[in-house]
Amino acid sequence: MASVGFYFAGAVLLPILGGVGLDAAFHTSPVFVLVGLVVGLAAGAAAVWLKIREFTR
Repeated sequence: MASVGFYFAGAVLLPILGGVGLDAAFHTSPVFVLVGLVVGLAAGAAAVWLKIREFTR
């Protein structure tokens, strides 16, 4: 069950870090970080939902 936290952290951090890289490349300060945050939270919620569903079966 501890792996759920790692799933969520990985799913949230990777898009945010990608957004930081894209913002640095295109000089569009918070735009891609915010998009990465939204995508990461959605992916993290989906990953946690699937992992919890797997544990409850």
